[in-house]
Amino acid sequence: MEYQLDIPQKQQIDPLVGSDVGVLLDSKIIIAGAKESDVAYMKTMLEISGFTDISSANSSEDVMSYLQKGISNDLCDIDLVILDTNLAGMSAHDLRKTMDNFDEWRRIPIISLTQESQWDHAQTLTDLGHGVTTLLYNPLTAESFPPSVMTALAVKKERDQTYQQQLELEEELAMLKVMEARLQFSVEHDDLTGLANRRKLEQAIELSIIQTRNFHTHSALIYIDLDRFKVLNDAEGHVVGDALLVQIANSLRGFFSSKDIVVRIGSDEFAVLVDNMDKYQALARAEELRDILDGYNFEHKGNHYHLSASIGIKSISADEPILVGDVLTHANQACYTAKKRGRNRVHLYNPSDREMDSLRHNVQWAPRIRAALQQENFLLEFQPIYSVETNEVSHYECLIRMRGEDNTIYYPNDFIPVAETMGLAQQIDLWVVNHVFDLMRSLPDHLSFNINLSGNIFLDKKLYPLVQKKLAQTGVDPGRIVFEITETAAISNVNDTKDMVNRLRSLGCRFALDDFGSGFNSYHYLKNFPVEILKIDGAFITDLESDPIDQVLVKSMIDIAHSLGKKTVAEYVEHQSTMDLLKSYGIDYIQGYLVGKPQVSLLGGD
Repeated sequence: MEYQLDIPQKQQIDPLVGSDVGVLLDSKIIIAGAKESDVAYMKTMLEISGFTDISSANSSEDVMSYLQKGISNDLCDIDLVILDTNLAGMSAHDLRKTMDNFDEWRRIPIISLTQESQWDHAQTLTDLGHGVTTLLYNPLTAESFPPSVMTALAVKKERDQTYQQQLELEEELAMLKVMEARLQFSVEHDDLTGLANRRKLEQAIELSIIQTRNFHTHSALIYIDLDRFKVLNDAEGHVVGDALLVQIANSLRGFFSSKDIVVRIGSDEFAVLVDNMDKYQALARAEELRDILDGYNFEHKGNHYHLSASIGIKSISADEPILVGDVLTHANQACYTAKKRGRNRVHLYNPSDREMDSLRHNVQWAPRIRAALQQENFLLEFQPIYSVETNEVSHYECLIRMRGEDNTIYYPNDFIPVAETMGLAQQIDLWVVNHVFDLMRSLPDHLSFNINLSGNIFLDKKLYPLVQKKLAQTGVDPGRIVFEITETAAISNVNDTKDMVNRLRSLGCRFALDDFGSGFNSYHYLKNFPVEILKIDGAFITDLESDPIDQVLVKSMIDIAHSLGKKTVAEYVEHQSTMDLLKSYGIDYIQGYLVGKPQVSLLGGD
């Protein structure tokens, strides 16, 4: 971006007004001449005309002394020099040449006085050509001298104004150039760390691709993601987090060469583009970096945070046609794979990485789940739960299904893991609760329904008001509602989950702990968690008849549950012999294909 500064060579002088005249009359004037009487005469004429600040000089040394003393802060307060040619050792021409060598004096006008008998036309032209403002000749008159002085001072004022405008324009131009440089820097650099940004990286990758193709070299993009940076950022605040990022940026600068492009991609992600490096060299270099970051210790107010990083590498070579976006994507995917495989490791991009299949699966399924929620494409199936005591079906577990665009029915394993990863599981839970309550309004009062809930739903403030509202609207007995929560989900947010469970139980709803036995602390949570029913993990039931260890474990679960006043349910029961064995252990409820498969209609299960 170019700027041109146009300064007018000539400027029209506006007519003087009263305020201008007052300023000019206060101007500082030097009158220099060899004859004191001539100097006094000129001074008297000017004083009579209203000029107030007039100094006399009778030698060239006095003139230079006044000029030198008048300088302060790169400015001179002398506004006019009146020089008589009878002053020895100094002519108007010489004085002008001297003054033009200094910025402080260059704008001061000179009035040159000469005797009429000494008038030299050629010298007059020479003097005027060298910046002498006015030429007067003696004898001076009161009618001509003060107006000439006033005109010269007006010229000085014009020069000062023009110079000030020039300074302001130059300052503005300098500011604009600084702003332009800052803008250009900000376009290609990160504000916090000063590293290059993604835009700069994309340009550099494009050049690297061209270089590798034309010269058959290798380059590598190293993608760095700090592990668990969010923990520090949330615990200590963004200011402390930013300080750590700046330190990491400086460490990366020191570790890599000045020729390498070090970039902050965003938040806690960095990337480094290294030319003339094959994949083996890149792996070795990345391992060195990982080792350095693994030993990085960040301390704040006595709290120490261990740092590590997951690092992905994408090699750029001549034998692989690739675009800039592909390089960034592959490096990011390699970093994602390193993180999924345990963090604090280096991974070279491989298109067959299975972690990416899972990620692509999530990306494909997330919009389908959102569409199903919006278009009411979820449906419920019901699996009967048999009561050993009454010899009849007393409960139904509500199982969610999803209808695809081609009317294909999808089961929970297809979409629930994605929903939990993408934060959509709570919306599905609320959909199920809403529809089950509406359904129960028209069903016999002796039937109860089990509703599965995800762990994060207990952090959702919408659950309790919804249950409270549906109980009031439908008139359903809250004792007919059994909310199921898995042991794993209960443990993940134990305090919040326990609080919500107690609130819903206060409404009269019941709870079942599902997949019991799958965790290491199962009995601890059974003792302290407020549930009425215990559902034994099906893994202990499928081989119950042939596995004596399962038999011991299942019997102990039933005995302990009963000792705590809780009912028990055995899942995955498919054979009568398994049911008979469970009955001998004192099981309360049976669920599985022996009792009935999940079904859309409840008519056959009652």
